[in-house]
Amino acid sequence: MRLGTNTEQARTFDVPGENDGWHTAFYYFAEHVRSLSRGHVNHKILYSYLGTNGHYINHDNPTIRKRTAAVLSRLIHTQRYVQDFQQSYERDPQVFDRAALLLCSSLCDFADYSEKELVAYFCGPLWIDVERGMAYEHEDGRSTLNLNRIAHEMCSLFARCEVLALKRGVKPLTLIASSYFHLLTFGCLDLRLVYEIADETQLMALGNAKETVKQGARACLIGYCASEEHAVVDWWVLGSERPFVIGRYTDCDLIETSPRVSRRHCRIIHRDGCWYFEDSESKHGSLILRDGNVVYDSDRDGCSPFKLSFGDRITLAGVSNYWFGALLA
Repeated sequence: MRLGTNTEQARTFDVPGENDGWHTAFYYFAEHVRSLSRGHVNHKILYSYLGTNGHYINHDNPTIRKRTAAVLSRLIHTQRYVQDFQQSYERDPQVFDRAALLLCSSLCDFADYSEKELVAYFCGPLWIDVERGMAYEHEDGRSTLNLNRIAHEMCSLFARCEVLALKRGVKPLTLIASSYFHLLTFGCLDLRLVYEIADETQLMALGNAKETVKQGARACLIGYCASEEHAVVDWWVLGSERPFVIGRYTDCDLIETSPRVSRRHCRIIHRDGCWYFEDSESKHGSLILRDGNVVYDSDRDGCSPFKLSFGDRITLAGVSNYWFGALLA
């Protein structure tokens, strides 16, 4: 879904003030939206969709309008927008969905792109700058941002939108816009959406998956806290082209920090249309649970490849926990 080299679509985007600290992810997002809408949705209008101060932007009193504009300008250039958006979400969890509908309606009215091209733009040029803004915010002290997790989630979201775009009557633009708002506010996608993307993991715990997923060439690992199984720590996309290696070595695909995990603890491979787990003679072993039962124990079963099923839980050395899930894309 990412845009290619079409220069008419993939606009180069120079952001003024970048060297002066004006480089938050929301600032980049708002500048792209302003450009796409030909100025009809500026950062004040966009903030009014989401924030707590935006309702004064059209006040009858010009002094209040001017002061509000100055406040919003400072907020958009700093990480203080995050607190405003979080407060809005706490008051009304539907605020991002409504804001996405308003934004998409305006873009469809004023942008030079078709809706399909707008989706591609959101997955390409816009994301490049927002990701850059996230990295800047992390450097500036927003330590809660897990940049690897963000990259994995957004890559899978874009693939999900590509699938949705092929379905008649389904419009992924509002989904991706709402997802951006959640990302900017919380540094991750809505977990409900993650559960849809990584379908048939037991994280769903709902049993109402709307699509049947078969063994395929793409899967994911979702790390979670053992004390709180629905608390996602990070996740990784697995491809069929090469083994996915887990261990403490820095050249592993998933680098563990616990000393109990071996330097090359295990790997997950795709062969003949199926996924397999291989323990690499780890010191403290590996377990795989399915429906609450241990179906593989490296101490008992050795290092022979074990065929995985989507929804399996993998525990390494008794300290690291993952769900093995499918990707709908």
